[in-house]
Amino acid sequence: MKKSLIYIAALTLIAACNKVESPVPVQDTDFLIAQIEQETATKTYMDAHNNIRWSEGDQVVAFMKSSLGLKYQVSEESVGKTSERFVKQATGNSDDLYGGTDWNHNVVYYPYSATAEAEKSNNNYALNIVLPSEQTYATESFGNGSMAMVAVSEDNNIVFKNVLGGMKLQLRGTQKVKSIKLQGNNNEKLSGAATVTAYTDETKPAITMASGASKTITLNCGSGIQLNESTATEFIIALPPVLFSRGFTVTVTDADSKTYSVETDKANTVLRSSILNMPAFKLGNNPSEEEPGDDELIVPVVTLSLSSTSLKLYDGDTYQLTATVKPKDATDKTVVWSSDMPSVATIDQSGYVTGISAGTANISASAGGKVAKCTVTVYSRVVATADYVDEYGVNHGKGTAIGMAIWAPVNCGYHKDDFKYGKLYQWGRKYGQGYDGDATTPTIEEGGISAITGQHKSKSNVFFTSTSELNYDWLYPQDSKLWNSGTDSNPVKTENDPCPEGWRVPTSAELVELNNNYSSWTTDDNGRSGRWFSGPNSYTASVPQVFFPAAGYRDYYGGADASGRGGYGRYWSSRPYRDTAYGLRLNSSHISMSDDSRAGGYSVRCVQE
Repeated sequence: MKKSLIYIAALTLIAACNKVESPVPVQDTDFLIAQIEQETATKTYMDAHNNIRWSEGDQVVAFMKSSLGLKYQVSEESVGKTSERFVKQATGNSDDLYGGTDWNHNVVYYPYSATAEAEKSNNNYALNIVLPSEQTYATESFGNGSMAMVAVSEDNNIVFKNVLGGMKLQLRGTQKVKSIKLQGNNNEKLSGAATVTAYTDETKPAITMASGASKTITLNCGSGIQLNESTATEFIIALPPVLFSRGFTVTVTDADSKTYSVETDKANTVLRSSILNMPAFKLGNNPSEEEPGDDELIVPVVTLSLSSTSLKLYDGDTYQLTATVKPKDATDKTVVWSSDMPSVATIDQSGYVTGISAGTANISASAGGKVAKCTVTVYSRVVATADYVDEYGVNHGKGTAIGMAIWAPVNCGYHKDDFKYGKLYQWGRKYGQGYDGDATTPTIEEGGISAITGQHKSKSNVFFTSTSELNYDWLYPQDSKLWNSGTDSNPVKTENDPCPEGWRVPTSAELVELNNNYSSWTTDDNGRSGRWFSGPNSYTASVPQVFFPAAGYRDYYGGADASGRGGYGRYWSSRPYRDTAYGLRLNSSHISMSDDSRAGGYSVRCVQE
């Protein structure tokens, strides 16, 4: 493909895709139409030209909602144009219409490779490809087939995105260059087997080089390219995004089989969809020894910092890290991201971290020779296994998995019509009481009683008041293990826990994790005011979530009336704090974790054991 810039192209498929049961017929589309977007803000110019045109023989491999790759080639009448027609190439194999995999997307890769393989990875797609160890020279461009691209779409509007970046070497001299070999001084991987991850959202594609990938790449200049002493000749090599942390070495071979070694020890970065321009130098001179001109003053990076140095994610979650480079006018401010364990967490070149599987990965950001790191711990999501069967024998089904906890479908003590907000529990008590307007409301008795009395079923509809002399507890003497005889990180349910079998009162850590993200003040389908909580996931209507109604509360000093229903909600955790206990507070303007009097009557939302 002839290119004068790295680009994004839109690939439109003529026929529609219909999802059927596996094995699924591969979409038998005979033609692909490629429309190149010439006026986009994402263009990276390689020279003064502003056109992209396909070359004769250009081919792509298309996985048409199937794991079987089909070959398409640019038609003769489309060569040299910016809007092209591709023709499917016949293989003579009638089995090529069955891929055996039912996908929701079309995945297209340039250049065509018969060995390219694609598989679905979570909601995205992983392509196993090989970057050639030798590329072909092209005048003021990269060689045909060198700049890999990938496209993904649910429908027929497919947009190509670049996978690689490139380096531009500018050589002067009298030699005739036959080949150029590039090698990083820290054994960076530049060609060979690799995995390209194509994302189904707007995330840019990422590439991970295999462990056995090659550490060199060669630009073949054919019969030779004659250099000029006064005007630099450009040589452009397509490369995976890479940080040459200790610089690189270029070995040039001329027409007389003489070799010239050019080396720099300065860190240099190649970014996806951009060209790293190296200063012009005379063959035989080390570019680091060249004196910069007045317009080439180099301002080094002094510091590089990240928005977070540690991060906790669950598999499938995504979080964006940001990097700050100082000073602002540093010459090389481009940041290259990498993960030392892509099987645990990946990072794209926009800083988006994605949790893949349980474990720990170190995410590195590099710019101008400086490196900053973030440790990412990925947890596997828990899976709901138990039904929530309440004290009345009603089965409400399984709970909702959010982060590391399974949250019950309803508040503890919930019963349709009788206790539609659930009951209100004094901290550590097995039995809860109703709110004004519920089927029953409690009688009020003076507190400071024993655990045996307070936990007895005969006192299930009694609310015990408290005073400051009792440390605002209904119980005397106090007991801090009424709901959890273990720890906050390793809870152990007790016989006083009000939750049904297989469920328990949540820890404070579980409540804290849950309220990381939440909706605005709203009402549910039953007309109850409150908020939806989505835990570690940014709140949207599509993510796992649980509704906490504003169920009101009863103050520690009791009284005949509870208050705040529809405007306030208070939810207990199993964790004590000195003479109080931790809980979650919510209203229309505020959400917080706070320590409250243990004699207060608050809601409980159970979690699966």
